[in-house]
Amino acid sequence: MFEKLVKSYILKEAPATVIPRCMPVSEAKAKFGYETVYKLASNENPFGPSPLAQEAMRAAAATCYRYSDGSREKLLVSKLAARNGVSTEQIYISGGAANVLKDLAAVFIQPGDACIVSAPSYAPYYFWIFKNGGTIVDIPCHKEDQTMDIEGMLAAVTDRTKLLFICNPNNPTSTALPREKMVDFLRRLPKDVIFVADEAYIDFTDDPDGMTLAPFLAEFPNLVVVRTFSKIYGMASARLGYAIACPEIIAYLGKSMDARNVNCFGIEGGIAALDDEEFRQKTIANNKAERAYLTQAISNMGYKVYDSQANFIWVDFGRPAAEVHDDLLPYGVIIRGDFLFARISIGLHIENETLVKALQAIQAKA
Repeated sequence: MFEKLVKSYILKEAPATVIPRCMPVSEAKAKFGYETVYKLASNENPFGPSPLAQEAMRAAAATCYRYSDGSREKLLVSKLAARNGVSTEQIYISGGAANVLKDLAAVFIQPGDACIVSAPSYAPYYFWIFKNGGTIVDIPCHKEDQTMDIEGMLAAVTDRTKLLFICNPNNPTSTALPREKMVDFLRRLPKDVIFVADEAYIDFTDDPDGMTLAPFLAEFPNLVVVRTFSKIYGMASARLGYAIACPEIIAYLGKSMDARNVNCFGIEGGIAALDDEEFRQKTIANNKAERAYLTQAISNMGYKVYDSQANFIWVDFGRPAAEVHDDLLPYGVIIRGDFLFARISIGLHIENETLVKALQAIQAKA
């Protein structure tokens, strides 16, 4: 009835993207009768939000019937600019990194533009390219180590290429490329191709300051660095992310943004979280120790665990990840089971130990 009124992309078949396969915690509790179920599926911070952020968000609840105060957004932007050594004109905030990435696609992708993505990677990239009429150019990761094939990506650049989405560390493979390789890539990339560096997991690398591309923004006006508060600060549902780029790109993003695109909980939580370095370091320390524990324990069982630089690991169990997901549910553990291999978030030790014991029990039954 309304077919003639809707946008053309709605009527087309969307690209094949990952449909999340991880049973909700409430459903797993009801089905298996557990009081406690460990969710290691969505790369969330196992400590929850920063205590300072929690306090600030609780206080914000009392005034959430009001629209957010513009001065508080300006304070958040100022703190982000200071932290990253840039001007406030180089910061764009939005409701989560996903919205920042969506806005970048809306601003820059026009019908017929080619957009390069490393495969596998963050699934929404594909839909945003598709939605804006772009052509998806998939460049598979190297099979042997699951790292991005940046030479293949560079070779795929043509005069139709408008934008590259590069997630480093990469979701879901957990692998990362050193900064020198990324910078070399940028120096060989045409200056009119937008390079989007999605650094959602940068804090979990062995050397965050030595991995981020943010210090190179002055050299590369076509570089956009995207960050999130969902992972390191545990604010996934509060929805806060930001971009760092040259003032021109930030101005274009500002023209495309939704009204009131950040809520008071995200704003106040973000302001407070940036002051909680103790919590940030606690999260990093737990992740580093538990990543080593999980990698060693699962490798000792004979499974391939790829070199992770994120807050999750990428495991080849030699069988469909969906089967592993289903087999773990009766043990009260939920992982992601919809990729080529299993993506397992790194939790607290009790969560990770429960996972390891469950995998050992499943292996013993096989």
